[in-house]
Amino acid sequence: MLAVLTLIGVIYGKGRLDAKHAAETALLKGNLKVAELNLKNEKDARLGDAILATEAAKRQAALSTKIDELNTYAETLEDANRECLSGADVERLRDLWK
Repeated sequence: MLAVLTLIGVIYGKGRLDAKHAAETALLKGNLKVAELNLKNEKDARLGDAILATEAAKRQAALSTKIDELNTYAETLEDANRECLSGADVERLRDLWK
């Protein structure tokens, strides 16, 4: 009789231990999925940031080129120190920004 009770206790204990391990495994798998999703989202965000940075660098380079063209043009004017520009000068300046 004692052997039967011991056997039942061992089986019950093993069942509880197996259930505990199964719950821990399920929790770890869930945590792993969340971590993988976070990693993917982080990679996607970094890729998006890299694309935005590349576009911003291109815009900055284009702006610098236009500023250089404007400065070069302003240096070539006869009356570079005057504040008023002729109609042709205004049109030339507008053409730089098209």
